[in-house]
Amino acid sequence: MKKILSACAIAAAAFTAAPAFAQGYVGLGFGSSKITGVDGNIVGAGIPAGTVFSGGNTSKGLVKIYGGFQFTPNWGVELQYSDLGNRGVVATSAAGAVLVSGSYKASQYSIAGTGTLPLSAGFSLFGKLGVTSNKGNLSVNGGGVTANSTGSQSSLLAGVGVKYNITPALALRLEYEDFGKMTSGNGFGGTVRGNAYSLNLQYGF
Repeated sequence: MKKILSACAIAAAAFTAAPAFAQGYVGLGFGSSKITGVDGNIVGAGIPAGTVFSGGNTSKGLVKIYGGFQFTPNWGVELQYSDLGNRGVVATSAAGAVLVSGSYKASQYSIAGTGTLPLSAGFSLFGKLGVTSNKGNLSVNGGGVTANSTGSQSSLLAGVGVKYNITPALALRLEYEDFGKMTSGNGFGGTVRGNAYSLNLQYGF
């Protein structure tokens, strides 16, 4: 009985002490996303032989929102949504004539575990590893080419970065993220992948 009471007391003490370092936070980020694998040959029923996509493998601006919780100064969990931008694509014939223009839109949302290494002068290094649900929407219709396709792909999310605390509650965060496969085998002729760089303003509470 004494052992049980002692264990309960230790657990209660740990629970009571947790808020001393636990912290929630939210953030808003802007940056640049890169998509690869959209461009290439279009193959499909009714599509002229030799038709090629171009313009999709480009960098575009991104906007993201995120929120998380630090269980300790070193370990936490984070949720995120990113709009990875809208890319203009062009379908060109084998002879080089433009057949039709369209677009490729990409986005993602994710959950990840985070690890933080505090440094001096308000700086810290961090990394995250988790699962992301990616989405890509290709829309091209005209000139004898119809390629309307929406694909989703669950992939591994990996990210690294550096954070600087302006105040105990307000911080700047610079990071790189790899979203892995965006879409695969859904009419793009290959695997579409995505990554991003962003600068984020973060508020802790």
